[in-house]
Amino acid sequence: MYDLDFAYAQARIQARFAALPRETDWQRVAVSRTLAAFLEDARTGSLRDWVKGFSVQSDVHDLEAGIGSLYRETLKSVTALAPVPWREAVSWLRWLPLLPLLAHLQAGGMMPKWANGDPFLRSLLDDEGALSRQRLEGEGAQCLLQPGQDLPVAWVEEWRRRWPPCSLAASRALTALRDLLLDHVQGFSKVPAESAWRLRRELRERLRLRFHQQLLQPTIPFIYLALTALDLERLRAALVTRILFSLQDDPMSSETAGRFAA
Repeated sequence: MYDLDFAYAQARIQARFAALPRETDWQRVAVSRTLAAFLEDARTGSLRDWVKGFSVQSDVHDLEAGIGSLYRETLKSVTALAPVPWREAVSWLRWLPLLPLLAHLQAGGMMPKWANGDPFLRSLLDDEGALSRQRLEGEGAQCLLQPGQDLPVAWVEEWRRRWPPCSLAASRALTALRDLLLDHVQGFSKVPAESAWRLRRELRERLRLRFHQQLLQPTIPFIYLALTALDLERLRAALVTRILFSLQDDPMSSETAGRFAA
């Protein structure tokens, strides 16, 4: 039954996968030194739909909110493609990019300024601008609110709970995908900065191979969304780097950079 259900999703997600940026696309825009040049070059290729909401006036806060919105737009459309029994599990991925922020807040950190520019995050804030426990609970995310817990593990446990009944083969493939992503998250924090992009590239290649190998399986929407998240993270880094580079050329850069860091 699930093979037939996922045939519809597979065909449409396969087309989306084919439209993701390739390494040649990234290399083409990598030579663009300024934000203006990068955006101009990116608007003529596979990145065009992702950069159309940004401009040379965009600051770091705009980029943070914009990248988050792009991910959630993709998630919403992929959730609608998934078979109905799997939609709760797919939709749960909306919390995954927020785990570092939740960990930061649990440790006593301040809510970043860019949160007010993010519609989803803004909907979770109270009148004081702080994260509202009541609103998080209303979104079904109460499992992420326990102090001192390992947030990635808590997130994964809730994701697993949302799976519908599935075959042993599907369960094993999903569990293997879970282990791959958890191993990456846990190992990523222990490597030097110069190894970060190498690890991301290796993870992306493993995900790409699984996408082609696991046809008509529940893993397909999750693999595609993981690939999209990695690409959006790469786009974020490219844009932020060029904004900060332009600030270094600005005589007021130290003051402005301080404002972004606040």
